Amino acid sequence: MKKTSKRMVSCLLSVMTAATLLTGCGGGGSSAPASGDSAKDTTVAQEAKADNTEGAKAESTEGAESSLSGTITMVTNSSGAEGLQAVLDEYKKTHPDVNIDFTIYENVTEFETMMTSWISSNSLPDMYLSQASTVQQQYAAEGYLMPLTGTGIEDHLVEGDTSLVTYDGKLYAFPMATNISVTICNNSALKDLGIELTVDNYPKSMDEFLALMQQCRDVGVEYPYGLAGADLSSCTAWPFQYMYQVLYGGDPNWYADVLSGNKDWSDPEFVAMFDEYNRIREYVSPDSLGKNMDGLYADFISGNTLFFSQVATTIKNVKVLDPESDIILIPSSFTADPADQTLISSFDDGISITANAQNPELCIDFLNYVTSPEGSTIYANTTGTVSTVVGCEADIDPSYSIVYEVLQKGTLPNSPILSRQWIAGFKELLKSGCQNWLAGEDPQSIADTIAEEHKRLTDADPDWVANFLENYEWK
Repeated sequence: MKKTSKRMVSCLLSVMTAATLLTGCGGGGSSAPASGDSAKDTTVAQEAKADNTEGAKAESTEGAESSLSGTITMVTNSSGAEGLQAVLDEYKKTHPDVNIDFTIYENVTEFETMMTSWISSNSLPDMYLSQASTVQQQYAAEGYLMPLTGTGIEDHLVEGDTSLVTYDGKLYAFPMATNISVTICNNSALKDLGIELTVDNYPKSMDEFLALMQQCRDVGVEYPYGLAGADLSSCTAWPFQYMYQVLYGGDPNWYADVLSGNKDWSDPEFVAMFDEYNRIREYVSPDSLGKNMDGLYADFISGNTLFFSQVATTIKNVKVLDPESDIILIPSSFTADPADQTLISSFDDGISITANAQNPELCIDFLNYVTSPEGSTIYANTTGTVSTVVGCEADIDPSYSIVYEVLQKGTLPNSPILSRQWIAGFKELLKSGCQNWLAGEDPQSIADTIAEEHKRLTDADPDWVANFLENYEWK
């Protein structure tokens, strides 16, 4: 990735303190791990290994070659594998006999399916990187993960909310990235139209965003908002951002109220989302329903599309196709009142060590290096993520300039990425519902179906509901 400016990510400590990161889109529900005697046996092994490493903080890898050796089995997504391999290449200079055997998953559902299979066969990998969500708490509660608290690794983390990766007061995953949901803008195409977005003039509400798109239409771009209707994540990216800002903005206890029976997904507050989505759809090309993400990226790079909603790290996919692309990221702006606008962000991409890791000392030492200033700088530069490590000195892509300034100044309060707390399978219901709406189905009918299917999921797993409500902190 080409960098045209460089700033030190060590400033993120103050950034994250100024903008408190709450609980954590991009992810789905959680798949509950198997329970039973194997889990209890694993818990015993976990406690024994934790006792052996408690208080024994990993030594620095600088200097003479280490005696540590072996192969770590690691499960991760493709971006994580790229970043971890780059870190390993440097780590091997002092640990020449250490290797990593990667297993790559394509999405969260595939990861959780793999984990369920490995749990059932008592063959978990040594380490994994996955989306920060309540599934990490479930794995920890069942004894499948080694606590990182007491290893010294937890001291590397900047300030922020760790509730999704913490269980019983202990950290079970080190989040490697700050995930920010944004509106992605083709900056060069906008400038060609005489429009330059800054921290002072970017849209602060739904009406202001619609006015910006109308301005683009008036000067020649008929359909400025991009959408890949054939991709479930793309067609749901805007609704999720709307829900975090507006639905939960009106009732931060929305999901707890639904689980308590006080509200329902068929209620007017949720149905109203489709009315607002329809205002966006006015600026979406009619052929978008059959378009995939590659088609959306092509439209965006060519300037036929100027805006789309996604997580900030999506810019890496665009820059793989067009390394010279000029992109600017702005906070989502879908509230009715500019005073209610928020920045949507949370910790993400947590690395965990499993309780049955074959060489826990090696795993701890490697993770200690990954989360050091040196290792995290390599990782962040390779993956293009926003680091969560104190002292990281990675390049910051200039695309982030507006959202970083908003973070640094504390201009906006934070909205959490709350879909990671929904019951397993529900996020997929929302995605398919939004896709059906794009195809022409009635909004109320879709909301009724979503409500019915959500009830089916909760009725099938009452323990999950009880646990959620028992541990929920009412706002």
